[in-house]
Amino acid sequence: MKPEKIKQLQNACMAIGELKSQLIEEIPHFGNQSLFFQNDEITTGQLNNKTEIKIHLLTGQLLYFHNEEGHLIDITKDNFSEKLSKITSKYNLKIPEIQLDAVPHSQLSEFYSYAVIAKRTIEHFRMTLEGNYTLVHLWPHHFDFSVEWFTGKNDEQIGTGISPGDEQYSEPYFYMNPYPFNPKVVENNLPIGKWHTSSWKGIKVDRKDLGRYPQNEVTDLLHQLFLISKKNFE
Repeated sequence: MKPEKIKQLQNACMAIGELKSQLIEEIPHFGNQSLFFQNDEITTGQLNNKTEIKIHLLTGQLLYFHNEEGHLIDITKDNFSEKLSKITSKYNLKIPEIQLDAVPHSQLSEFYSYAVIAKRTIEHFRMTLEGNYTLVHLWPHHFDFSVEWFTGKNDEQIGTGISPGDEQYSEPYFYMNPYPFNPKVVENNLPIGKWHTSSWKGIKVDRKDLGRYPQNEVTDLLHQLFLISKKNFE
């Protein structure tokens, strides 16, 4: 799924992420900028126990919900930007400086197909973790799902996620990034995927390769990769 194929939807999500940042305080690991995927929707989650902004991918509607008052926008229509501007003005928010065009239904359905599998895969992996780690975030600027795990020492962490594709790779892929990266960790053999050391450092697995296995085996393979990644800190 090439990034440019879902550009209008991505812009809409980046705008929602910026509005979320205005509504809540800064929280660890940039969580104030992240979104979530659940119930067929891209959502900010409930903010301050009173506000939620979300896009329903099956209907093409954006809902701005505040104190039991809802405002709906059909983001597949040409007046998307104008209507969002009126809502942000009503709630004294700054309209994001992002071009907001009508989002084709094809983008909604294409992202939905990717998101259902990607979120499930990372959420199942998350259920194997212990210690300190985050929720499964959806990051608007790259549209990747990820969970971060922490050793609790010296900012050491392992980021695990699925990207829909980017400037370097046109197809979705799984990644696991131990940080700070120890080059010696690449001496470990991997049960699936390969070590990636150009532009970013970690493990890369093409999603089509994961697709050859049932979900329980995928989860086991990802946990094996995680145990290998932890050797980065030895």
